[in-house]
Amino acid sequence: MKATYHTIFIIFSFLFPYLIKGEDLKNEPSNQTSYFQTSEGRIAYLETGKGKRNLILLPGIGDRKESYAELAFLLEKDNTVYRFDLRGMGESDVSFSSYGPKETAEDILEFIREKDLKNVYIIANSMTAASAVYIRSKEKNRVHGLLLSGPFVRDKESLSFGMNTLIHLAFRGPWGPSAWASFYESLFPVHPPKDLKERSEKLKTNLKEEGRMAAVRSMLFAAKKECEEALPFASGNVNVVMGSKDPDFASPEEEAQWIAKTLDGSVKIYEDSGHYPFVEDPTRFSSDVKLLWQKK
Repeated sequence: MKATYHTIFIIFSFLFPYLIKGEDLKNEPSNQTSYFQTSEGRIAYLETGKGKRNLILLPGIGDRKESYAELAFLLEKDNTVYRFDLRGMGESDVSFSSYGPKETAEDILEFIREKDLKNVYIIANSMTAASAVYIRSKEKNRVHGLLLSGPFVRDKESLSFGMNTLIHLAFRGPWGPSAWASFYESLFPVHPPKDLKERSEKLKTNLKEEGRMAAVRSMLFAAKKECEEALPFASGNVNVVMGSKDPDFASPEEEAQWIAKTLDGSVKIYEDSGHYPFVEDPTRFSSDVKLLWQKK
């Protein structure tokens, strides 16, 4: 998410006078939540639908499994859909010693193997695109395709000391969850969903829980080196979806094309969409997911 760190200056200066104000919302019901136990803690997920394909939906940093609700509804008729909370996010535990794309990949690999899942397709956003690449490189016989949206799959330039310090300040302390919520809202620059404020408030409420912002900060600085090295072993049947106005990238289309070329995949550019195309246009997005098995 390096291309958007300039927005943190705006968020931090604008929000500082009143970031610590505001009321908490009640946590939304989670009657259907299941948990997968790893050696360091539990990973929360929702399982819906029933079908011969197993779809794994992975959110980005700071996001929750609930952000995929509309997409899951469109996919669960003919598929078994698993929506995950990452380590430290949503309803997952905060007891883990580390957080990042490889750690997420290892959690999902363990889940796939323990459940003996076959005919798997992974839909991933932002940082977890790197996780999806790593997963497929290790289990290509089980994982038949990837859809990567707003994807980060490689490390680029290192952050300066000043920018590094600023990020720590912006996302640390009592104002951290509010700063992240405002940053999240900025990732819908053209066509924000009607319930954006509600989504943002629920994220903020979740991130106020102890340990969750520390997990976010850890993910922000986590390297993708091992995931990037896995790129040559994860190619084929990959769709890359990128919003043309995704503020996380200096050139969204250029990055999408590089990823698609590297993974022998195809590109779909959503005009005027931001970092979360599956939220802005879930119907179109679901059609692009289905291309993974329809074109085989």
